[in-house]
Amino acid sequence: MTNAGVRGISVAGGCLLLAAGALSNAQTPELQLGAMYQCPNAVTFKVFSCAGSGNGDACDVEAAVGGQPGQRGNATRQQVAMLLQLCHVQTAAEAQAAKSGAGAQANPQSDANGFKIGETVNVATAGGWTPAVILRANGDSYLVRLGPSLDVVKTYPTELRRMGPLTDVDKARGLYALHERVQVNIEGRWVDGEIVTELGMEYQVRLPGDRAAWAGGQNLRRVAVAEKPAPPAAGTPPKAGLKSCAGKIEGRYASTAPGAGAFQIVFRSGKATLKSLGDAEELECWMDNEKVYLHKPGEPADTDVALDINNDGTLETPFGEIKKKGN
Repeated sequence: MTNAGVRGISVAGGCLLLAAGALSNAQTPELQLGAMYQCPNAVTFKVFSCAGSGNGDACDVEAAVGGQPGQRGNATRQQVAMLLQLCHVQTAAEAQAAKSGAGAQANPQSDANGFKIGETVNVATAGGWTPAVILRANGDSYLVRLGPSLDVVKTYPTELRRMGPLTDVDKARGLYALHERVQVNIEGRWVDGEIVTELGMEYQVRLPGDRAAWAGGQNLRRVAVAEKPAPPAAGTPPKAGLKSCAGKIEGRYASTAPGAGAFQIVFRSGKATLKSLGDAEELECWMDNEKVYLHKPGEPADTDVALDINNDGTLETPFGEIKKKGN
């Protein structure tokens, strides 16, 4: 079982998918896209759009609890429908109270696990992962409320998980995120894979060659994600060893082929202005002994346009050869 449908939002109502199914036969009001809904436990939510009308179709939801800033993510159409049975379109008075802060709860301190009283979390039930609101905490045990009146005790991290990205505390307790890149120990050998399913504290990892394996935290390890280097700042060579074109390539260059159109490049003081059919774009110009590199500041170097420098001084572009036609 996974909670992929709701993990992306901080609050999905705190009252969906009752374990006992107490709301399954209630009539569901019609969903009003863009309307703010008021729910029990100071929960509010708004649905911006849904992919379709099927129970499993994803809806774009923004939700909040106790006046805290709303967080946005996905919930299934079925979860939204069950939430509508407990909530109503926010009245003008409720909206004004929320705006003035009169309906906001005090901001409690986080405990050692990073949870707060009143926070909405995901808890494991017979029907899968379900949002619930924390009422009381005692170490790793939490009394939570599902819906308006069903209170149960859940244990972190096996039965209770936070909404949103994993924290350092979660990672230290052996939790992994869906679609996280990991390595899994297969008969003493660490193999790269991707987490695709979770069940309690066990994870199914997709492996190369259309294989899969189940493993617990003791047989998994995280893969460091290499950060992409920041693109070079304006005026900085996009690659080591390049020099500015200033004073070396100057003037207006245009195509030498008959009927090639109005494509031309004007080189001025280390800048290159591309002109074609009335459009113009200014780029930085860098060069080595063999090529000219047209670079857009703020973009990675691998997006540069490279022009070969011919022996006769002409330049070879993706649109054909150009030569100097004027200053």
